[in-house]
Amino acid sequence: MTGIILAGGKNTRIKTEKGLIQLGNKTIIENTLGIFKKLFSEIIIVTNNPESYLKFGTRVVEDLVKNKGPLAGIFTGLCFSTNDLNFVVGCDMPFVNSNLVGYIMSKPKEYDVVIPEINGRLESLFARYSKYVLPLILFRLSKNELKIQDILSELNVLRITKEEVERFDPKHLSFFNINTQKDLKKALDLFSQDKS
Repeated sequence: MTGIILAGGKNTRIKTEKGLIQLGNKTIIENTLGIFKKLFSEIIIVTNNPESYLKFGTRVVEDLVKNKGPLAGIFTGLCFSTNDLNFVVGCDMPFVNSNLVGYIMSKPKEYDVVIPEINGRLESLFARYSKYVLPLILFRLSKNELKIQDILSELNVLRITKEEVERFDPKHLSFFNINTQKDLKKALDLFSQDKS
């Protein structure tokens, strides 16, 4: 199985490489890599700034389709992956729960996508994708239809319920991501609470 970390965002609101934000003595992406190394035989970082991530000793690839957002990042990661099953996460998610990742990855192989759904919201950047979805994603990219959730109606999808998520991550922190300075402050507060 492959773990794919999407680090291709433009970071327009926070003005910094989000994956390289420091929490304690590690960056967010180092924390995710530490979790992924225990779970996956292959790890891929998808980014438009490869020089920022080469130092981590992990395979780094550039978006095959530029300026098309997370859907293009998923497409790129799946193209480079050597495995059928792939777990995709954003680089700006500092509280990835390894047990929840393992639970999602353990679901039957026949599903194209395994994705948490919390109060009607699908967590598309914390989900398992099969390489089977590649032709559909390529078609959508060619049409400039870039919403990940819009492709799910055409796929065999297993939704992970809120109750299932809460067995591993009661506060849903796995889905917390940093887009603004306010988010960063909250992340730092949560991190310090966790360490105290």
